[in-house]
Amino acid sequence: MTSPIRDQILKLLSERASDGMRRCDVRRRLELTSRDGMAAFRDAFRDLEEEGLIVRRRRGHYVRAESADVVSGRVTVHPNGFGFVDQGNGQPDIFIPPGRLDTAISGDRVQVALSPDRDDKRGPTGTVSRILERGHPFVTGRLVLLDEGLGVRPLRRDLPETIPLVTPEAELAAAAEPGDWIVARLLPPEGPRGELAAEFVRRVAGGGALTGDLDAIVSEYDLKPPYTAAEAAAAAEVRPCDAERQEMQALTVVTIDPEDAKDFDDGLSVEPGPTPGTWTVGVHIADVAAYVPRGSTLDEAARLRSFTAYLPGRTLPMLPSPLSSDQCSLIAGEPRLAHSVFFEVSDSEFGIVRTRRVRTRIRVTRRLSFEQVQRFIENGTDDGWPDTVRQAVKNLARLADGLRERRAREEEFLDLALPDVRVRCEGDPPRVVGIERVEPNQAHALVEEFMLAANVAVAQELIARRIPGMYRIHGAPKAHDIAEFRDWARRTLGDKPGDLSQRGTANRFLHRFAGTPLRDVVLGLFLCSQQRAAYSAQAGLHYGLGKDGYCHFTSPIRRYPDLLVHQQLLAYDLGLSRRGEDECRDLATHCSKAEENTDAACHAASDRLKLRHVRELVESCADPRYETIISRVVSDGLVVYVPELGLYGRIPRGSLDGEPVRLKKDTGALRSPRSGKTYKCGDVIYAQVRRADVVKGTLQLQPVSLRTESRRQNRKD
Repeated sequence: MTSPIRDQILKLLSERASDGMRRCDVRRRLELTSRDGMAAFRDAFRDLEEEGLIVRRRRGHYVRAESADVVSGRVTVHPNGFGFVDQGNGQPDIFIPPGRLDTAISGDRVQVALSPDRDDKRGPTGTVSRILERGHPFVTGRLVLLDEGLGVRPLRRDLPETIPLVTPEAELAAAAEPGDWIVARLLPPEGPRGELAAEFVRRVAGGGALTGDLDAIVSEYDLKPPYTAAEAAAAAEVRPCDAERQEMQALTVVTIDPEDAKDFDDGLSVEPGPTPGTWTVGVHIADVAAYVPRGSTLDEAARLRSFTAYLPGRTLPMLPSPLSSDQCSLIAGEPRLAHSVFFEVSDSEFGIVRTRRVRTRIRVTRRLSFEQVQRFIENGTDDGWPDTVRQAVKNLARLADGLRERRAREEEFLDLALPDVRVRCEGDPPRVVGIERVEPNQAHALVEEFMLAANVAVAQELIARRIPGMYRIHGAPKAHDIAEFRDWARRTLGDKPGDLSQRGTANRFLHRFAGTPLRDVVLGLFLCSQQRAAYSAQAGLHYGLGKDGYCHFTSPIRRYPDLLVHQQLLAYDLGLSRRGEDECRDLATHCSKAEENTDAACHAASDRLKLRHVRELVESCADPRYETIISRVVSDGLVVYVPELGLYGRIPRGSLDGEPVRLKKDTGALRSPRSGKTYKCGDVIYAQVRRADVVKGTLQLQPVSLRTESRRQNRKD
């Protein structure tokens, strides 16, 4: 469709191909003053933009599409207002500075006009010129009152603060009330830069209870519901397939898990090896594939879920509980089918001499917790264990230490063990009874070392026998990400960390902070500079472990990639047909996305329940004080880490003792010109809660003044 005004607009923009023109300047050049002329101009300009014939660049300047360097992709928006567009096909991400996102939200497919000045350290930069497709058709959030009607306040931090609802208020009033969790559908954008709006779909839950928060997270992340009673009953009737097994019920086998574990994937055994100076270590994994054959109804249900979601106060299992918590679970004292990997380990050099994989029938001798094993390692205290169990744990701990030390020397794996700050829930319905910080220890390392060895052995067999499977890969960090972390370390820590793309250099740098308040902060930021691990049908580098060829095998009750590997090996052992590489490739992509989504849901639930607990403490007048560590200094205040909660929070600039402060970019510190007081990374600040936002999962704090703390102490005295 052509019109004189369209042609005139295109002609003007052709004359200004390099700089472009603002819309108002185009209108002025056309000398349109009548009401009809103005309306025709608006319609023509909108149509040209919707058709992609003209493109908006930075500062609102428009150019003809053929004059612009335009790309498209999926955008991820950071809460601080900037974003990145993934072009796919291995192309670099496009950095979108604050103010250039238009109304794009995370997940949208957008058109981006690349900026002529592409020298930003984060890579090529651009401006979102058009929203091609909304990525999130539905959002879950709280129903809230806005200045003009009702809106939804999305749960996700990367979505806008509020989105107006177009649903009539009378219709809404009959279905939900302000404060309830609801689902809303985003409406298609009207025009290339249409404002965000949504319509009400359904009520999820009330906003006053913990269960409502969990319901909202399950809804937002589209987690599959628990199995029905009928599905559980059908699973209870499943019988394992026939396969040749070695009878090993007399072997001393222990499981080592968290105190509150419900399913037990793995057990360990150790006994003198077949040759002097060696030990035989057995890693015994629940033989889930014997119960869940490829293509079965159970297999499809497990594939859809892909992972067990361990939300605090609610577990959504990948498999029905008759399998995950009973028939497949390695319960102490019960005969169970296992898929075992045996290692012959040298007692002097701690090298793995040979391995073998076999299907077994075992009986776990004792269920142990990480806490029990750690006490035994530290001081020899046990809870009345039999001598066989005591000796087994002693030998396993010594061998694990030796294997780990050798692996550290030869492979220089990244040592990134961080504490786990968990929400403890009790009761039905659940309630938060506390927040527990669990430090990584030797008991955890013991189990991890042997699980890792089993995963490597199985991956090498898949490769050697050319059995299509699923591998765990982890790419080396991107140059600009590691450079950004290195710059942060230089500026804020006054440190010269060296080439952090080398694992050995990175470990030496990170170990400097062991035992200091900065450890969690530095490790956390370093982790953010690393790529996310993923699944692949092709064996490849696992950068963090320093290995080529690695898979997941040891948790088939709770991870579908592990179950798939078990199914492929079972088919190989029995001479049955197996999945091909194309099917494994599709499943690897599916599992990578499912894992990222499940992880995001678990983190969202943990953060919200921690904040609900903090808010309840404040409302009960407990007035908690927290030790916080400054992790970043930004222009509007401080980003701090709260070790006791495992959360990050913000201290606004205006709450820093009422002093005017300025950001010193050379040192990355805030400084008061009047008093000379500075706030820099690593400083400890004692703070109290200003706001715990359960919806967005954010925490705002303020420093505890010496005067306030003195009055508080006097009240205690």
